[in-house]
Amino acid sequence: MSGLAWRARGWADIAGEDVASGGALSGLGSGPAGELPAVARRRESGYAEPVIDAHAHLDAAPDVPGVEGWVVPGVDAETDARSRALAEPGRVIVGVGLHPWFLPAMEGLPAALDDLRSRAREQRPCAIGETGLHKGRRGAPRPVQEAAFAAQIELARELELPLILHVVHRHGAALEMLADFACGGLVHDFVGPTELARDWVDAGFCLSVSPRRPSAELLAAIPPERLLLETDDAGPEALPALLQTVAALLGESPEAVAARTAANARRLFPGLA
Repeated sequence: MSGLAWRARGWADIAGEDVASGGALSGLGSGPAGELPAVARRRESGYAEPVIDAHAHLDAAPDVPGVEGWVVPGVDAETDARSRALAEPGRVIVGVGLHPWFLPAMEGLPAALDDLRSRAREQRPCAIGETGLHKGRRGAPRPVQEAAFAAQIELARELELPLILHVVHRHGAALEMLADFACGGLVHDFVGPTELARDWVDAGFCLSVSPRRPSAELLAAIPPERLLLETDDAGPEALPALLQTVAALLGESPEAVAARTAANARRLFPGLA
């Protein structure tokens, strides 16, 4: 499934649903003499600090001024193989997982999980997931979701990797299943309820906001050291505008928000440069 197909299978299908949830001198740019491409991208973006996209479904190798890192979540075996082809050490890092929207029927789940375990043990991804629980028009039956989620929690625990979570209207159940999980992770596209932010933080997770519904109330509920930024399926070029929006809502400079959220992403995903 291509990235474009991912988008077709994604948010367009749930419109109206309340989603809660080689060397140092090679490739010199055309800017000032001696300016490296990364520096040129920052200059072109209008802010000096690089920002990281903590959850992005990519169609192609990204190149967005001011953005210096991308975390690509796992979806299914086919999509994960395409994402792996885009990986660049330190810049584009990828996870593996089984997304709750695209799980097989229960009888096919053991084989899919066996394949996931093999891929994860061989590839050593940056995270396990996108996994979780989704209550809504999308998603596999509840027993299938819960079985897949439980297995991916155990796989992340075995490999000591963070989880990338997709949770919609089932935060309590997800938190209960994660009660003894100690590797942390990311609750992606968190839109509330805001009172749940503390529960997720206490469970060891970071929370990312996307271009969909950032708000001052939501951002105030997320501790600064646990906030990340993401584009999800909006396209990587959406991140600079999201950064500007979040900075305005927080009453901070884009540079400060970029630096802090990038540092948070690097702590959670050490594979980022």
